[in-house]
Amino acid sequence: MRYYEYLFSITKNIEDDLIETFFDYNFKDYYIDEDVKNGITTLKMYLSAENPNEEFINLLMEKFSLELLSKELVIEKDWLRAWLDTLSPFELIEGIWINPFPEEPFEKEDVEVLHIVPGSAFGTGLHATTKLASKMLKKIDLKDKTVLDIGCGTGILSMVSKLLGAKEVQGYDYDRIAVEKAKDTIKMNNMNIEIGVSDFLDNVKIYKPDVLVSNMVAELLIGIMNHENFNYFITDKTEIIFSGVIFHKEKLMIEKAKEKGLELRERMEEEPWIALRFQKKI
Repeated sequence: MRYYEYLFSITKNIEDDLIETFFDYNFKDYYIDEDVKNGITTLKMYLSAENPNEEFINLLMEKFSLELLSKELVIEKDWLRAWLDTLSPFELIEGIWINPFPEEPFEKEDVEVLHIVPGSAFGTGLHATTKLASKMLKKIDLKDKTVLDIGCGTGILSMVSKLLGAKEVQGYDYDRIAVEKAKDTIKMNNMNIEIGVSDFLDNVKIYKPDVLVSNMVAELLIGIMNHENFNYFITDKTEIIFSGVIFHKEKLMIEKAKEKGLELRERMEEEPWIALRFQKKI
């Protein structure tokens, strides 16, 4: 496929707000390149040449005062290759590494390695919200537990849960393309995890999980709590991990959780992102 590549110069302080906006609009064809040596940060976005959404570009330029450096017609494989050149295997959490090059063998002594086909910052495990959720999962004893991953994306948190000892894991996403990618990734890693399509809790099969984990923006996490099935899905013992909360929406999240009878048990932060762990208040 042919794409238009938009190149912007950005400042470091707007990076997280940009990513949150991409998440809100379910836009995944971008990457941010930081040239530490020269102190330059650039954003590259890719829109289909057949139907470019210039309105979204204009919205971003106005909202963040972006400076457009160039617009160029490119072939998909070319820009994916350029982005892949910026990646390398990395540690997600202690004991678990991510290899973004599944066609290239990568082994590390005494650690588990997840092979991921990259698609965006959220899809590889690079983003702070994925790491925060993974850290919280690691602190819970998942041995023989059931885990429900809502908004599973490429399935990283589902696979992390399995590596940490969960006996049954199910992941759901409303994006059918993400679901297919998650299925391919899980198959590539030889894991027994059920993945399906669901808008919030509409079509979820697993009831009363030991752990419910979700890595989405605050508005979508609140949507989970407001869903008509929410109270049927959790028990007093269900550990609820919500990651993807930007700092200025933490208070809103905690207030909404209190309204739903949830009590804050733990908080983790990697500025400006926050992960929160709740349980039903007894």
